[in-house]
Amino acid sequence: MTVTDDCTQRYPQTGISVLIVGAGVAGLMAALECWRNGHEVRIVERSGEEVTTGDSFTIGPSATRAFKHWPKVAEENEKIAFAPSLAFYTLSGDRVTNPNHIEYRQEKGSKKVPGQITRHWRPQLHDMLLKQLHAIGVDVEYGCKAVEYFERSNTGRGGIVLENGDRVEADVVIAADGLRSHSTKVTLGQEIRARPTGQAMYRTAFPMEIAMADPMVRERFPVVGEKEGPIEFWAGEHYHFLVIRTPDIMSWTLSHKDYESATESWSHKSDLEDVLKITATIPDWPEVADRLIRLTPQDRLLHFRVMWRDPQPTWVSPAGRIVQIGDAAHTYIPASGNGATQAIEDAVSLATCLRMAGKTEQVRWALRIHNRLRFVRVSCLQKLGLVNLKSYSETPKKDKFTPKGLHYLTAEWIWGHEPEQYAEENYSKVLDHLQRGTPFQDTNIPRGHVYRDWTIDGLLEMQERGEEIELDGEWE
Repeated sequence: MTVTDDCTQRYPQTGISVLIVGAGVAGLMAALECWRNGHEVRIVERSGEEVTTGDSFTIGPSATRAFKHWPKVAEENEKIAFAPSLAFYTLSGDRVTNPNHIEYRQEKGSKKVPGQITRHWRPQLHDMLLKQLHAIGVDVEYGCKAVEYFERSNTGRGGIVLENGDRVEADVVIAADGLRSHSTKVTLGQEIRARPTGQAMYRTAFPMEIAMADPMVRERFPVVGEKEGPIEFWAGEHYHFLVIRTPDIMSWTLSHKDYESATESWSHKSDLEDVLKITATIPDWPEVADRLIRLTPQDRLLHFRVMWRDPQPTWVSPAGRIVQIGDAAHTYIPASGNGATQAIEDAVSLATCLRMAGKTEQVRWALRIHNRLRFVRVSCLQKLGLVNLKSYSETPKKDKFTPKGLHYLTAEWIWGHEPEQYAEENYSKVLDHLQRGTPFQDTNIPRGHVYRDWTIDGLLEMQERGEEIELDGEWE
């Protein structure tokens, strides 16, 4: 295929065919990066059409640096990303802290200049990546639901069985189909046990013009200027109410403890009256907040049940032809602030490892090397999510209040990582480590940290005993 003006020079073709299952952030970015690294790409998605719903998330510099290889993407990213200011409020709507932009913190002597934290609206980011895929001749095949994964060690191929019975094969199958992926039955031989956190979230995003139809809401949450994205964090012991708005979009999230009616799904619709029953129990809850909630389009309200899962060190199938990325490999709770970032890092790392392998005969090693390069890092960030969840429950009492969790998430070991360079520099080292047992030391984690296996149950028991979760090394 002729290289277009939409990307930098493509690497020589490797002859490795890649089937990507899932057109979320992880899958779309994997398709782009696999194409750029010289692989043949096909991407399928279970939904019947492009998903245009969803709210916002943070994507850190360790992920957005990959956009530099795609000039059109980098240009569009500048347009759609916004740098939010953050202010804390009580649950009665009284402001406690002044709005402040959040900046990534640099280590002393660092020459990198990361700037402010930015956020993206999920539909806009998806659209940006889809347009770039279309420009290079790769389109998502919608309505293709994978119900089974398989691999053939004798042919060196992996594949999926679709709901209609069709079978699709490739040299590499990338499971980017999120929570409860059927790929786990092959990589681990069983489903991953999930445990409720005891928390659920009502969340939505809808056009700003709908919110501005109410005079009281318009006065309390006026339209902001271009590139602005103020975040109001209303914090209490049992509830958090988050309001985010840009010139075009209004979004709110209510975190609460009544999670029985929620499901772990980004497509589970709910009823506005259920939200209002909760807010009616919150002392001094302001009328304007309820009026904002009532303006929400019924088909835009999600009720998401937040679940824990233990770190899974194995993302690769026994014959080395299927690999999980994103939520299929490692789930994050929202307090981790890293789900989308780590999904993109996965995509970049995996595509690079396949290029380093260079040919289909080495694919099984490329997948295992990628797994080894990434596991300890993502496990550290999963643990950080649990630590952060507790810190966000603190009630703000002074103007300079900043949750400890937010302080952790702006550390340089997180945003300063470069997954493509890391894979290139360490591919041979990890190959020797896996084949010959030579030592390998992770350097994409907090300096001085010694990784030890951990479980959600173990950490929660520590917190219940009033013990601090140990974060050895330089996490901040």
